[in-house]
Amino acid sequence: MIIDLTNEQKEIRKAAREFAKGEFDPLKAIELDERHEFPRDLYKKAAELGFIGLNYPEEYGGGGAGILENVLITEAFCQADSGIGLALHLAFLPAKIVQQSGNEDQKRRILPKVASGDYVSAVCFTEANHGSDLTRVDTVAVDKGDRFILNGTKIFTTNASYADFFVVLVQTDPEAPPGKGMATLLLEKEEKFSKNGTMEINEMPGKMGLKMVSTGEISFRDYEVPKENLIGEKGRGLINFLNFVDESRIEIASQSLGIAEGAFLKALSHAREREQFGKPIIDFQGIGFKLARMFGDLMSAKSLIYYAARMYDMGSKQYKTLIPMFTSIVKYHVPEHAKEIIDHTITVFGGYGYFLEQDVERRYRDNRIVEVYEGTVEVQLNNIVRTLKTINLDFLKEMLV
Repeated sequence: MIIDLTNEQKEIRKAAREFAKGEFDPLKAIELDERHEFPRDLYKKAAELGFIGLNYPEEYGGGGAGILENVLITEAFCQADSGIGLALHLAFLPAKIVQQSGNEDQKRRILPKVASGDYVSAVCFTEANHGSDLTRVDTVAVDKGDRFILNGTKIFTTNASYADFFVVLVQTDPEAPPGKGMATLLLEKEEKFSKNGTMEINEMPGKMGLKMVSTGEISFRDYEVPKENLIGEKGRGLINFLNFVDESRIEIASQSLGIAEGAFLKALSHAREREQFGKPIIDFQGIGFKLARMFGDLMSAKSLIYYAARMYDMGSKQYKTLIPMFTSIVKYHVPEHAKEIIDHTITVFGGYGYFLEQDVERRYRDNRIVEVYEGTVEVQLNNIVRTLKTINLDFLKEMLV
C-alpha cells in the first residue's frame, strides 16, 4: 500500500511537479543533453523555491524536512525529465555527507551555499582498482600535524568539472586492516584552497547517459588540505561513507522511480491514441497486458521507496539495524524494475521509441546508471544476504504480519 502523505508533503509534491512542468522545456532538455551541459540556471531556480537541501535543518538554510520529502521532489523532477531531474538531484546529494558527519563550522560553511544554489557538491570515492570494494583505497593522505598531504587519483566523480567542493575518501594509515585507517576530507575550490601541490580534473567522455552531468577523473599530487577540513574523526572514513549511502540510496532509487513513471505515462498515452488494424493498440493483449504489468511494477516500487524513506525518517531504534538492508532493497529493486518498464515503453512505441524526440530512449540511457552508482545491484544483494543471515526470525515474522 502506498504510504499516506501529510498535507504538507502533498503540497511539496504538487509544487515540485508544477515547477518541473513550467521549467523543464523538452527542447532545451535535448539541447542540454547533446551539449553535455549542466542546467545551472534551473538548479538556482529550484534552490530559490526551496527544493534544494529541503531536509537540511533550518539554521543551515534548509526546510527541516525528511528524506521522504526529498524523494517526492526527485521523483517529480525525474518524472518530468530524466536528464534534468538527475542533474539537479546529483548536484546537492553529495553534500549529505557534510550534513551527516561534518562539524558545526563545516556545516555552516557549506550547507547554506548548497541550499541557496550557489554551491554544487561532489564526492570522490571510486578509484580504478577500488569500485565496489572501498575497504581500502590508494589515495593516501599523510598527516603532517596541521595539514594532510594528498596523493592519488579518483575516477567517476560526478559534477567534477564544476563542483564547488569535494568530499574525498582517503587512506591515512596504509598498514591498517581493511576498512580501518581511512578518513573523509573536505576540499573547496582549488583557487580558494591549497597553495601547494596540484589537483587536476579531467573529464571522462563517451558516457551512455547522464549527459547533463560532468563525470571526471581527479588526480592529487602533494596536495595540501588543512587539518580543520577533516570530516568527522580520523579513522572513520569508511563509516562516514556507509552512513552516507544508507540514506542516499533511497533518494537514488527515487530517480529511477520518477524516470519509470514518466516513461509509463508516455506509453499509456501512446497506446490509447495509436491505432493499428482499426483499433487502439492498448486493445491488443500483447500491449494491454504489458501495460498492466508495468503499472503493477511501478506501484510496487513506489510503495517500497516510500516505506523505506518513512522508516529512515522515523529513526526508530527498533528498525535502525534494518535500515541498511532496506536501502539495499530499494537500490536493487527499483532501478531493475524501472529498466524493464522503460524497455517495455520502447516496445509500445515501436520504431518511434528508438528515436530521441519521443524522450523514451534517453530515459533508458539515463536510468541505466542508477543500477551502478552508490553500489551495484550485486553489492546490494550481498548486503541483504548479510542481514538475513543474522536477523532474529521472530522479529522478521512480526515485520511480515
